Amino acid sequence: MSLKHIYFLFLGILSASAVQVTDQGMEKPAPADFLLKIDETTSDQEEFLYIFNKNRQRADSALSRAAFEENFELFVNYKLKVKYAIDLGLDQSEEFRSEFASFKADIIKPYLQENKLEDGEMQRVYERMNEMVKASHILLQFPPNASKEDSMAVYRMAKKLKSEAESGADFSKLALDYSEDPSVKDNQGSLGYFTALQMVLPFEEAAFALNEGEISEPVLSDFGYHVIRLEDRKTNPGQIRVSHLLIRSPAENPESEAAAQKKIAELYQTLQADPAQWPDLVSAYSEDPGSKSNQGIIPWFGPGAIVPEFERAAFDLQQIGDFTAPVKTRYGYHIIRLEGKRPVPPFEELKPTIQARISRGSKSGMLQDKIMDLQKKLLQVEVNDSLLSDLDDIFSSLRGKPYADLLDKLAEVGHSNTDLVQSNRHTATLGNFINQVKVALSDTTATVHVSFDELFQPYLKNLLASWEEEYLYATNTDYRQLINEYRNGMLLFELMNREVWQKAVDDSTGQQKYFLENRQNYLWGDRIPAVLVKARADKDLSDVGNWLAEQKYHSKLDSLLKEKFLLDDPLLFTLEQKEFEISENKLLASLDLSQKFHQLHENGEMVLVLSGEKIPAAPKKFEEIRGRVIQDYQQYLEENLLQRLHKKYTIQINEDEKEKIYRSLEK
Repeated sequence: MSLKHIYFLFLGILSASAVQVTDQGMEKPAPADFLLKIDETTSDQEEFLYIFNKNRQRADSALSRAAFEENFELFVNYKLKVKYAIDLGLDQSEEFRSEFASFKADIIKPYLQENKLEDGEMQRVYERMNEMVKASHILLQFPPNASKEDSMAVYRMAKKLKSEAESGADFSKLALDYSEDPSVKDNQGSLGYFTALQMVLPFEEAAFALNEGEISEPVLSDFGYHVIRLEDRKTNPGQIRVSHLLIRSPAENPESEAAAQKKIAELYQTLQADPAQWPDLVSAYSEDPGSKSNQGIIPWFGPGAIVPEFERAAFDLQQIGDFTAPVKTRYGYHIIRLEGKRPVPPFEELKPTIQARISRGSKSGMLQDKIMDLQKKLLQVEVNDSLLSDLDDIFSSLRGKPYADLLDKLAEVGHSNTDLVQSNRHTATLGNFINQVKVALSDTTATVHVSFDELFQPYLKNLLASWEEEYLYATNTDYRQLINEYRNGMLLFELMNREVWQKAVDDSTGQQKYFLENRQNYLWGDRIPAVLVKARADKDLSDVGNWLAEQKYHSKLDSLLKEKFLLDDPLLFTLEQKEFEISENKLLASLDLSQKFHQLHENGEMVLVLSGEKIPAAPKKFEEIRGRVIQDYQQYLEENLLQRLHKKYTIQINEDEKEKIYRSLEK
């Protein structure tokens, strides 16, 4: 996910918005009394309440007038920025339009009629989730811009390979010789065990329908034709949750590999002697930043969701708290501990996931017909059956004739304004359809080789989809506001990046000027260079302490400590060497720093400290604090931007409407 996406998804109240989408063709609900007007752009109660309720921390707590006014001010400032972004035309760029269209396609999915497919379809998927199958496959892909003849050639080849496999040919060898799956060189066509929702839907349905040893007919998916062989079937064990400790081992560095093997072996021995040390060892030594801060715990997972070596070792664990011997994967060496087991979740819990997956994979004619039936019912669609019959006859009679003849004949059928499809809100005329035919059949010298249905069904599908989208925007508040939130979040990102964030990063002259004008905010406290050595209380640091006590502080101490003491025992201690700001370090602030060496116990650890000469408080140099200066400069630019916008635009607030909203929230 890009920074842009992260920005407006997590920004909070400033990222939410309710400016209505102005895309052409988007039907809007009837306007309400305005709450806020910026020049001629209005915002109403629905917009403000959507933002306020979404970001309110405690809906059951009393709302103070001050809190309400603060939220309202944030709302006004946000609307000013969005208004300015639109006036700058930031929503008109090709990049913006393309990205917003992509977002909208994802956002609308949960609201569509295709998600109302019968429970029976979803129940069948759920039943498959209680099983796992092991399968191999051969994938044959279509060439670019494949013709119908190309597709038939690929199909015939798939049939040939099925026949050879059924006649006794080695399936893995056939896969190596013919499969176009990029992973075939590593797995010889074997996909291992998987359960429902882990493969594309046509592949999944075909694999689960096979008996052990059976080979499928060619199965068409978005990837091409698959020939599938079922190898095994067993009960799905459900999901497990594990924690792990990772020591990375770069494959291209034999010395690092040997060091990683030694380190993981010593950690494993330590665990065998005292399993209770697991959380401390993970915290101190694991090199997986994503899980280290959470005691090594990774999210629940099931079969087929993680690298095979890790998965096999994890699922072999039987009791909570059991841990594996070191396991090698492409990431390094792991020790894995079992934290929990759970069966396949109940149907109701998985129903939304299954429904979304079926909708994404609903390319079959049967499912698409069901979706269109639901859309017709929702939108009260009526089709001119008599006109459809006439059009079908025309296409049939002109098959093999030039497309120009077809277009001439269509023009004779009736007036272009004749209704072809009607809904409760829209009408599509014969002229609309003929225009689509002209686009599809741009070469009028070619001959007619498609049926009427082959052109009309895609046309009707797209027509119903666009009508359903407009219906949702007009009637569904949640969808409408979510669309607006994403659109305006994108606009805000573009504006802030242009006027504040990137501007502050690029403007080195402005950074320096701001730094010089605000030097009083950038001061070091007293600092001291020091090396801190920490170990568990049961570790013997006497040799380390004796050696360190004889040293004078210098910048290479950390390297010397590692070479002298950690080569034979890499788990003996951890260390940190740098300049510390004394007031920001609780341990150093508690010491008499006129004494250079200290040995003490703190929080169950042995701590050794060797410090250098104290560095008195002083102004920070720009190079030392550039990152913070840029952050402060960005805040300064944003404040200036808001001041300009408040002067640029006429702002009207409907105080009666605002008070009405506060009174309703106050209750």
